[in-house]
Amino acid sequence: MPVVLILVCMLLAMAVARLWPRRKDERPLPSAASMVLDMLLIGLLCGRLSFVALNFALYREAPWSILQIADGGYHLVVVLVAGLAWGLWRLRPWPTLRMPVLISALIGVLLWAGGGQVLSAWQERQMPLPVLQVTDLQGGEVDLQQFRGKPLVLNLWATWCGPCRREMPVLAAAQQAHADVQFVFLNQGETLDEVQGFLTSERLVLGNVLLDDDAAASTVLGVQAYPSTLFFDADGRLRELHLGELTAAGLEHKLRRLR
Repeated sequence: MPVVLILVCMLLAMAVARLWPRRKDERPLPSAASMVLDMLLIGLLCGRLSFVALNFALYREAPWSILQIADGGYHLVVVLVAGLAWGLWRLRPWPTLRMPVLISALIGVLLWAGGGQVLSAWQERQMPLPVLQVTDLQGGEVDLQQFRGKPLVLNLWATWCGPCRREMPVLAAAQQAHADVQFVFLNQGETLDEVQGFLTSERLVLGNVLLDDDAAASTVLGVQAYPSTLFFDADGRLRELHLGELTAAGLEHKLRRLR
């Protein structure tokens, strides 16, 4: 759930609720805009809790990762139903607020759905699997286009990046568990010795560790922060872009949608 898109739609929905015309003789009422915001927050909380409950086995080994709310772990249907249910319950004493609050919330949801589709289509066109020559740990040349034909998880990382180091065991386990998905670990701008030293010190067993000496992939894809993980379908079309550290549950959720 892209954070910026949600915030923009939320602000627009709150603006509609705030500007909704009211009769001058109406008694003072609670803020319609604040109710719309509360609906979003309650919905997100319930959506997160339901996701954690259904995926608790994946959180058990690292319970702190439950707090990483940016991992994308939400059930959208629960978010919508919980938000609507809370709004209807909260609006019982104020019938005149029902129309502005519910219509504003509906506008926000429709803007989010439409904006999400536009964003996905734009990313698919602007960020296809790049045509790029990189090298493997043995010094051989590798063309990223050779990974077409199966779903691909492309992880852009660096050894100096703390979140990159923390998420590597999660990605390593997923690579072992999902033979139907290709995982490529494309190091950005570091030497062979630095990468091999990191893998040895962390005792990581990874396939498809590649070196991008000039960080060309970051430039081509417009990525400015690490770790960045891109999910491509079998045709090389971008399906999802995740900025920041991945949790086991968040990664599993994205892999289900990638297939």
